[in-house]
Amino acid sequence: MTEPGHRTPMQKVIPPRLLVPYLSGKRTIISGYVYRVRDCGRLTTPAALIGALDLGFEGSDLVPGVPELYIMRWQARDTDSYVVPYGPHMGGDWNDAPPFTGNGFTASRDSVVPQLHTMPMPIPAGAEIVHLTKAGERAFAQYDGLSWRPAS
Repeated sequence: MTEPGHRTPMQKVIPPRLLVPYLSGKRTIISGYVYRVRDCGRLTTPAALIGALDLGFEGSDLVPGVPELYIMRWQARDTDSYVVPYGPHMGGDWNDAPPFTGNGFTASRDSVVPQLHTMPMPIPAGAEIVHLTKAGERAFAQYDGLSWRPAS
């Protein structure tokens, strides 16, 4: 699996407890498990996304029955650092808690989704947050490099 190239659309589901800190400017970084938008295109409901990305693990804020999700999306930049989190059984040195699988993909039996990881990086200007429900998604907020603004 290849790492994202320059301008590859990326995304991360925002845990509910972090939405307000992001929008208020108290959280200004993206970190952890992230995914290419193109790898998640067929996941069009909260339940499908939670299931395919293994986000319903024990202790998670996200459960399959949630009626809505917020997803941050941005364009990968040359300065970003994304790695495929391979465990020892795949020749890597990663060991982590769920949703980590160690093989470079989520554990979903229904969807094959490559899994990437990023160390903390600043939210890039132009990032957006979308609101996803069973009815579809809509633009929610846009980041101008300093703060989040309501989507127009």
